[in-house]
Amino acid sequence: MIKSLRKADFLLFFFFLAVAALIALVPLLRSSGDEQTVRIISGGEVVGMYPLNKDIEIEVSRDGHLNIVSIEGNKVVMKYSDCRNQVCVHTGEISQAGEMIVCLPNYVIVEIIGKKEGGGEDDNTVDVIVK
Repeated sequence: MIKSLRKADFLLFFFFLAVAALIALVPLLRSSGDEQTVRIISGGEVVGMYPLNKDIEIEVSRDGHLNIVSIEGNKVVMKYSDCRNQVCVHTGEISQAGEMIVCLPNYVIVEIIGKKEGGGEDDNTVDVIVK
C-alpha cells in the first residue's frame, strides 16, 4: 500500500537536501590560502617553510646544484633547475595541500602543507627522506 506524500514529507526532504548541500560546500568556503605553507626539503633536511600567500623566490643549492622555487599568487612553481631531465620544471604550478614538486637528481622536494584548524599540526603531508 502506497501512502500519499504530505507537506511535512516535502519539507523534511528539502531540509535534508539543504543540510547535505551545506556539508558539501564547507570545504569550498574555507579560505585555504592563509592556512597553507610551502615546505622545501633538500637532501632529507627541511630548508625552509614559507607561507603560500607571500610572494617570494627561494634559491636551493646543494652539492653544487641549484634549484629556484617561486611562490607567487598562492601558487608554487620550480622556476629553474640545473638537472638534466627538467621534470620538476615541467611539473608546473601547484596550489593545494598535498601537492608536490620533486627534483630527484638534485634531491629537492617542494610540497604544500595545510594546518589543522585546532592544533597547528601539519595536515596532508607526506614524510619523505631523501639521502
